[in-house]
Amino acid sequence: MRVIAEYDDDRDIPKLSLWIHDAPHRRMHLRTIQQYRVFIRQALAKIGITEVIDHPIALDVLFVNPSTPDLGNAYLALEQAMDHTTLTKPGIVRDDSLIIDQRTRKFFPAPKKK
Repeated sequence: MRVIAEYDDDRDIPKLSLWIHDAPHRRMHLRTIQQYRVFIRQALAKIGITEVIDHPIALDVLFVNPSTPDLGNAYLALEQAMDHTTLTKPGIVRDDSLIIDQRTRKFFPAPKKK
Protein backbone atom coordinates (compact mmCIF):
# COMPACT_ATOMS: atom_id res chain seq x y z
CA MET A 1 0.00 0.00 0.00
CA ARG A 2 1.00 3.56 -0.60
CA VAL A 3 -0.87 6.67 0.52
CA ILE A 4 -0.41 10.27 -0.57
CA ALA A 5 -2.23 12.95 1.43
CA GLU A 6 -3.09 16.59 0.96
CA TYR A 7 -4.97 18.83 3.41
CA ASP A 8 -6.69 22.08 2.49
CA ASP A 9 -7.88 24.01 5.54
CA ASP A 10 -8.45 27.23 3.60
CA ARG A 11 -12.12 26.31 3.10
CA ASP A 12 -15.37 26.42 5.07
CA ILE A 13 -14.98 22.68 5.59
CA PRO A 14 -11.34 21.53 5.58
CA LYS A 15 -10.71 18.91 2.88
CA LEU A 16 -8.52 15.85 3.25
CA SER A 17 -7.53 14.33 -0.09
CA LEU A 18 -6.03 10.85 -0.24
CA TRP A 19 -4.56 8.91 -3.16
CA ILE A 20 -4.47 5.32 -1.98
CA HIS A 21 -2.63 2.66 -3.97
CA ASP A 22 -3.59 -1.01 -3.44
CA ALA A 23 -6.28 -0.30 -0.84
CA PRO A 24 -7.65 -3.33 1.03
CA HIS A 25 -11.18 -4.74 0.98
CA ARG A 26 -13.22 -4.39 4.18
CA ARG A 27 -13.27 -8.17 4.73
CA MET A 28 -9.49 -8.44 4.93
CA HIS A 29 -7.89 -9.40 8.22
CA LEU A 30 -7.93 -6.71 10.93
CA ARG A 31 -4.12 -6.67 10.94
CA THR A 32 -4.28 -5.54 7.32
CA ILE A 33 -6.71 -2.74 8.19
CA GLN A 34 -4.48 -1.75 11.13
CA GLN A 35 -1.47 -1.59 8.79
CA TYR A 36 -3.60 0.50 6.42
CA ARG A 37 -4.07 2.97 9.27
CA VAL A 38 -0.30 3.12 9.77
CA PHE A 39 0.22 4.01 6.09
CA ILE A 40 -2.44 6.74 6.30
CA ARG A 41 -0.91 8.18 9.50
CA GLN A 42 2.54 8.22 7.88
CA ALA A 43 1.17 10.11 4.86
CA LEU A 44 -0.54 12.61 7.15
CA ALA A 45 2.62 13.09 9.22
CA LYS A 46 4.46 14.05 6.01
CA ILE A 47 2.06 16.99 5.61
CA GLY A 48 2.19 17.97 9.28
CA ILE A 49 -0.92 16.25 10.66
CA THR A 50 0.14 14.23 13.68
CA GLU A 51 -2.93 14.51 15.90
CA VAL A 52 -6.33 12.87 15.54
CA ILE A 53 -8.65 15.13 13.53
CA ASP A 54 -11.48 16.23 15.81
CA HIS A 55 -13.48 18.57 13.57
CA PRO A 56 -15.70 18.06 10.52
CA ILE A 57 -13.88 17.41 7.23
CA ALA A 58 -14.62 16.71 3.60
CA LEU A 59 -12.88 13.60 2.30
CA ASP A 60 -11.80 13.12 -1.31
CA VAL A 61 -10.30 9.71 -2.09
CA LEU A 62 -8.90 8.14 -5.22
CA PHE A 63 -8.31 4.39 -4.88
CA VAL A 64 -5.58 3.42 -7.35
CA ASN A 65 -5.62 -0.29 -8.18
CA PRO A 66 -7.64 -1.27 -5.08
CA SER A 67 -7.90 -4.94 -4.06
CA THR A 68 -11.62 -4.83 -4.89
CA PRO A 69 -13.58 -3.35 -7.80
CA ASP A 70 -16.40 -2.72 -5.28
CA LEU A 71 -16.07 0.94 -4.29
CA GLY A 72 -18.30 0.44 -1.24
CA ASN A 73 -16.09 -2.22 0.32
CA ALA A 74 -12.93 -0.20 -0.37
CA TYR A 75 -14.52 2.82 1.35
CA LEU A 76 -15.73 0.77 4.33
CA ALA A 77 -12.18 -0.48 4.91
CA LEU A 78 -10.96 3.12 4.78
CA GLU A 79 -13.67 4.24 7.21
CA GLN A 80 -12.67 1.48 9.61
CA ALA A 81 -8.99 2.42 9.33
CA MET A 82 -9.73 6.10 9.96
CA ASP A 83 -12.13 5.81 12.93
CA HIS A 84 -10.33 6.44 16.24
CA THR A 85 -12.76 4.22 18.16
CA THR A 86 -11.81 1.19 16.05
CA LEU A 87 -8.60 -0.86 16.13
CA THR A 88 -5.42 0.22 17.94
CA LYS A 89 -5.25 3.94 18.63
CA PRO A 90 -4.56 6.55 17.43
CA GLY A 91 -6.98 6.77 14.55
CA ILE A 92 -7.22 9.45 11.89
CA VAL A 93 -10.53 11.11 12.85
CA ARG A 94 -11.99 11.13 16.36
CA ASP A 95 -15.16 9.58 14.95
CA ASP A 96 -15.99 8.71 11.36
CA SER A 97 -19.16 10.80 11.68
CA LEU A 98 -16.84 13.84 11.36
CA ILE A 99 -16.56 13.00 7.65
CA ILE A 100 -19.47 15.17 6.57
CA ASP A 101 -18.81 15.17 2.84
CA GLN A 102 -17.04 12.51 0.83
CA ARG A 103 -16.11 11.71 -2.73
CA THR A 104 -14.59 8.38 -3.70
CA ARG A 105 -13.31 7.19 -7.05
CA LYS A 106 -11.34 4.21 -8.29
CA PHE A 107 -8.75 3.90 -11.01
CA PHE A 108 -7.25 0.74 -12.46
CA PRO A 109 -4.24 1.78 -14.56
CA ALA A 110 -3.67 -0.06 -17.81
CA PRO A 111 -0.75 -2.49 -17.83
CA LYS A 112 2.54 -1.08 -19.05
CA LYS A 113 3.13 -1.51 -22.76
CA LYS A 114 6.14 -3.61 -23.78
